[in-house]
Amino acid sequence: MTFFGKFGKGAVRVAAAGALSLAAGAALAQDRINFAMPSVGMLYLPVYVAEQMGYFADENIDPNLQVFKAGGGTSMAAVLGGDMDVYIGSTSAALRAASKDTNAVIAGALMTQYASNVVMRGAYAEEKGLTEDSSIEDRLAALEGARIGVTGAGSGTHQLALYMLTEAGLDPERDATVNFVGGSNEILAAFSRDRIDAFTLSNPTSDTAIADFDGFMLFNTAAGALPDLDGHLYISVNTRRAWLDENPDLARRMMAALQRAQEAMHDPDTTEEARDMVYEAYFERFDKELFDRAWTSVVPAYPTSPEITREQMERVVTFLETFSDEKFEGLDIDSAYTNELFDTASN
Repeated sequence: MTFFGKFGKGAVRVAAAGALSLAAGAALAQDRINFAMPSVGMLYLPVYVAEQMGYFADENIDPNLQVFKAGGGTSMAAVLGGDMDVYIGSTSAALRAASKDTNAVIAGALMTQYASNVVMRGAYAEEKGLTEDSSIEDRLAALEGARIGVTGAGSGTHQLALYMLTEAGLDPERDATVNFVGGSNEILAAFSRDRIDAFTLSNPTSDTAIADFDGFMLFNTAAGALPDLDGHLYISVNTRRAWLDENPDLARRMMAALQRAQEAMHDPDTTEEARDMVYEAYFERFDKELFDRAWTSVVPAYPTSPEITREQMERVVTFLETFSDEKFEGLDIDSAYTNELFDTASN
């Protein structure tokens, strides 16, 4: 059901649950959904919450969560190729796929804030003359010559790096070095050993870099520090049209579980329980107090409904065209996303 190497204590519980399910007989067999995700991080909290709080189980769903460290493009390709069912990740990567393959469809909003924070080495920030009072323009300009760590090619972290360099008037291929490093562990290892000067990744990795490795918060994007990206549809539920058509009921049950998770994260009566269960299953290597603060900071970036608006899609296109020579004149935005799954999810 769930396995992220050493991240998944939940795997033990899942194995036990699987044994019980087998003993109960085929009548209780759950429907498997294979989720492709670029990393382990707080960008994907509704999926973790739905799993740990039992919302998937309530919908008779067995979630198989797989990490594709090569990035969002690879994750989406695995979905379109039929190896996985759903890509949980960057809307930008999914929309890029939809511009080339009409089978790609964005089926729900999970995070409506570009919450991959940007952290720079403290010594490097000092060398660049940055302070807490530095302007957005000065912070962007400080990226010139920097080695910027991102999770993988085509990921939201990669796209954010390209966007910032372009906004600074820099050439991403000539004026800085973008390194495909991997997930949280790899990012922190490279950062702590001065192998990268900055990185883009969500809480609690960004908080840990600041607390433990003298990091400087260049942009707290989860709090809207880059105004043009404030309210950006960052993380979404992405799949292929053929899978939706073949599994309409399963897809609606999946979305119902995810919306229930979004609501639980905002509900004062359930948010701490959800936080603690997700921490124990996926983030126990991080300091608990730091994780709790990160949870409080990032929850506002999640909507309570996964419904998508056309305006959100148009903003994603504008974002991509900021740093890409490849335009989207032929893209049918209205066919690239759907709200068809919410008649059940909203009940």
